[in-house]
Amino acid sequence: MFQSFKTIKFAIAAFGVVFIFGSNAFAQSDWLDMKPLPSWNERKRAILQTKKISSAELKRCAAQVRQPTLPQDKLLTKMGWTLTGAAHVFGNTTVVTASEAFDGMCRPLKFDTFVFVGNRVAGTLSPGQMDSRTDGSLVNVQLTGEKSLTAEYVRYRASDALCCPYKAEAVTFVIKPDGANFLLVPESKMQSGNVENQAPGAAIKLENTIWRWQSSESATGKMTVEKPENYQIEFKADGKIFLKADCNGGGGSYATEDNNISFARIFTTKIFCGEKSFDNRFLRGLESARSFRIEGNTLSIGSEGENGTMKFFKVVRQN
Repeated sequence: MFQSFKTIKFAIAAFGVVFIFGSNAFAQSDWLDMKPLPSWNERKRAILQTKKISSAELKRCAAQVRQPTLPQDKLLTKMGWTLTGAAHVFGNTTVVTASEAFDGMCRPLKFDTFVFVGNRVAGTLSPGQMDSRTDGSLVNVQLTGEKSLTAEYVRYRASDALCCPYKAEAVTFVIKPDGANFLLVPESKMQSGNVENQAPGAAIKLENTIWRWQSSESATGKMTVEKPENYQIEFKADGKIFLKADCNGGGGSYATEDNNISFARIFTTKIFCGEKSFDNRFLRGLESARSFRIEGNTLSIGSEGENGTMKFFKVVRQN
């Protein structure tokens, strides 16, 4: 259930034929304001051929260019794309960003981020190409599992300086089987990333929020949850919680004071979720919880025992 992930710049692997998805159905930022979030990735889409950036331009912006080493890199560069930023890898899933141009400060222009599962592309993280420092451009990617990830996008108002977007919004994606292929689908949008007035640990921030277990870190090391969607806490305003512990559902209550937290009367169904399930470990971590802290869209719960600090990311339901 747990698996390490990594961000790499160099790797060697071998894959076969690629099946590609993707489209340009929406403007760069419009889709972020739609409810529910649209799904733009479709089957039978090819990586588009693009004009390669000139040698002089590549030399000028050499510090921003990553050389192709992964098979997925080579599929993109073969079609004229220039790799920018690190590749992200979790198990059989790889995320690669590629651009068609640079601005005067060597920031990527007309870039897109491709999500591969093995030798197939499940989709892209935007319905169209993006420009740096513009509304809806992608600024961060985090693989939370082999079939799930979170992408963060900056939001600008007309009055905002290019240096200073007023907030960031994060979208969770899941990768679903689609016949013999895979399909990347937006799942939900998180709360805004602007936290100027947020006091760490403020109890009000827990009320009516939903969080998914992402990792645990203790003196013995860090463990990353492969399927965060299977481990979820929903905090209600009346002090109650709803839980998802892998294949079991349940609930209980919680109480906070300053940065302290405690859970009580936790109950769940008793279905056996398999030898690799961490449902019991998840519940033990909550039962031994002592402190909490909120930083943007991340909730950290300090517990005793094997879990140490449990980290969660926030999820907002789409109507």
